[in-house]
Amino acid sequence: QKLPDGSRVWLNAGSKLTFSKDFGKSIREVTLVGEAFFDVVKNPEKPFVIHTSTIDVKVLGTQFNVKSYPSDKTTETSLLRGSVEVVVKNRPNEKYVLKPNEKLVVLNEQVKKPAPTAAGSGRLLNKDNIIAIKNLTYQQGDTSDIESAWIRNKLSVKDMPFVEFAKVMERWYDVRFEFRNKKQEEAFITGSFDNETLSQALEALQFSFAFNYEINDKTVTVY
Repeated sequence: QKLPDGSRVWLNAGSKLTFSKDFGKSIREVTLVGEAFFDVVKNPEKPFVIHTSTIDVKVLGTQFNVKSYPSDKTTETSLLRGSVEVVVKNRPNEKYVLKPNEKLVVLNEQVKKPAPTAAGSGRLLNKDNIIAIKNLTYQQGDTSDIESAWIRNKLSVKDMPFVEFAKVMERWYDVRFEFRNKKQEEAFITGSFDNETLSQALEALQFSFAFNYEINDKTVTVY
């Protein structure tokens, strides 16, 4: 999708991007629900702003990915090159500037106690919303980051709970997952899929840990 200013946007499945007819007159503003990769034309006189339910992202000209699905636990902004400034909506006085190869992760639901610092969580952690700046993720031997793998028609994941990866697969394959076993939900997934069918992807995941599944129409039951 090409915007009126020449910027390009790639929308992932189940995503929607809207902007007004005044786009570009004084400021370039869009609203995103879901996930999109942006290649923004540089124009310091007219900043480009992406609004989501959790964060606002301001840029001048750069390549980056924003993921803000309502059903996901977190909202992420991943920067490939250039610079972006992120404001978390319930902390409007604080701005977070990302460097290339970094991503900002924000918990969509506010928590009341400080979050424990996870191993490798990055250079920043905030206790009111989990606000962590991390490095982009790469599979071993791969020079392409996982966060924007989807625009290359690749489904890629590293150390993600199966229940979270199931949401990604639901959008990718247009299906719905049901888990019958809590243990299966919490199993961590690592893998990369290019042109695999749903059955092929699930069969590949079975090499990581033991689980059974059934596909009935558009429902995948894991047990």
